Amino acid sequence: MPMYRHPEAFGVPNEITVIEDCAMFVEDSDTGFPHPSFAFIDLYTVRAHPLIVEALIIGSERLWTLDEVLDTSG
Repeated sequence: MPMYRHPEAFGVPNEITVIEDCAMFVEDSDTGFPHPSFAFIDLYTVRAHPLIVEALIIGSERLWTLDEVLDTSG
């Protein structure tokens, strides 16, 4: 599951984590067409459609690999 850092992240505990979720859609009430969406899981974790994640990546400070996130060696 890809994880990305918030553009204003500084390595502090309150950084925002974004989790990519292809199922994140909301139906437009006027047209009925689906649109990418997002939802906060908690204060610092967001589930978002890949198109929204792509927009976040453009302005991100740094991308973390899953290996880096899971590495506990310090």
